[in-house]
Amino acid sequence: MDNKKSGKLSLATILSYGMAYGSGYQIMGSLVGSYLMIFFTDTFGIPAAAAGVIMVLASIWDAVNDPIMGVLADKTKTRFGKFRPYLLWVPGCLTVAVVCLFMSPNISSTGKIIWAAVFYILYGMLRTAFEIPCNALINAVTNLESERQKLISTYTQIMGIFTAITTSFALSMVSFFGGENTAKGYMIVVGLAGILMTIFSFCLFATTREDFVPESNDTKLPLAKQLGLLIRVNGLIPAVVVWVAGYIGFNVMMSSSVYYVMYCMVRPDLIGKYMMTISLVGLLSPFVLVPMFLKIFKSLKKAFIASQALTLICNLACLLFKSSIPAVFILSGLGALFATMFMVYGAMIMAEVTDRSLAQTGVVMNGTIAALKGFSNKFGIAASNGILSSVLAMTGYIANAVGQEPQATVNGITLVRFGVPMLMALIAVLALMRFPAPGKPADKEN
Repeated sequence: MDNKKSGKLSLATILSYGMAYGSGYQIMGSLVGSYLMIFFTDTFGIPAAAAGVIMVLASIWDAVNDPIMGVLADKTKTRFGKFRPYLLWVPGCLTVAVVCLFMSPNISSTGKIIWAAVFYILYGMLRTAFEIPCNALINAVTNLESERQKLISTYTQIMGIFTAITTSFALSMVSFFGGENTAKGYMIVVGLAGILMTIFSFCLFATTREDFVPESNDTKLPLAKQLGLLIRVNGLIPAVVVWVAGYIGFNVMMSSSVYYVMYCMVRPDLIGKYMMTISLVGLLSPFVLVPMFLKIFKSLKKAFIASQALTLICNLACLLFKSSIPAVFILSGLGALFATMFMVYGAMIMAEVTDRSLAQTGVVMNGTIAALKGFSNKFGIAASNGILSSVLAMTGYIANAVGQEPQATVNGITLVRFGVPMLMALIAVLALMRFPAPGKPADKEN
């Protein structure tokens, strides 16, 4: 158990947090982020344009739903705490939703679009309901920065491992469990992942206490007024811009890679190796590069800026040397190495903003801020798939036509794969320049 007096966390708490947030949940998230789009277009048979519309509609709903769910979490009062109760019921519901998302029922084209829309939106809502407690617990279970960094580092390391396994061997696992029935394979994989997530969520519930959630100055503050206070919190807007840009860049990298290898390299046999390259190399970020950059640059802000600048440079180099498969592999790996640092640094910025919001407003908004970060993640997934689907639709993409795609499609996929991450890295750098240094007074900002 946690020691309330010292804020020190037990090993069981740290490992349970990492496994609940980084294992089965990440397997499902990686499959949705990297393979849902190609599942929709090439297996389920949904037009690329329709898939893009679904992503956009889901994002519009998330923009309304996520902050509301965050505020509800902050206002939750049970004998188990504000955030821990969600760990008991959300994982099972989320598992069912993701299994249905990867189903391929034999229904009409219109029915397929409706089916995909309903379960993708439901997936997004339940994802929010899970990410809120996981992110909010970082500040709720300890008041020590060193212990918070242990939670963040542990879950990002475990997340990296399971992301690498999923993106590298997803198609092999799907084939193993489903054979010729691709949908069946996906359903079994995400179902097993959901069981794993549920088990460790129960462990996280059992090994944590919310000892560091102070009383708000006004627990009955109306939603609109609470959100108004939050918007004025020093550094929040730059943080949200960084989260959105980072998640779009990262998810575009993952979701477009399968298309890039299959239709631009015209080497579907290299999909597994390419995904393994960008995933396994990314594992080094939380273990090696994140602490190294913090030590070299002496601040989170400067280390974050450096990682995004290097991400931009690597993607630019990929565009310049795209005709060389070895060069693309090496440069893509380096780009993923720097891009993955965003996962750790983004969570550290969230912890800073959460502390700053309480100091400036006197209102506990852990869940609301966690919801904003979670929305940024889902928006990044939806936007990356929306961008990709729009480009495919506009350039005349032909499903499963390896080696026969129009040149416009090949060029479009290439630009999405490397150009969009470049742009998002640039936006993140500009936003980070506006992010205040720790402890900087609000009246001196802007």
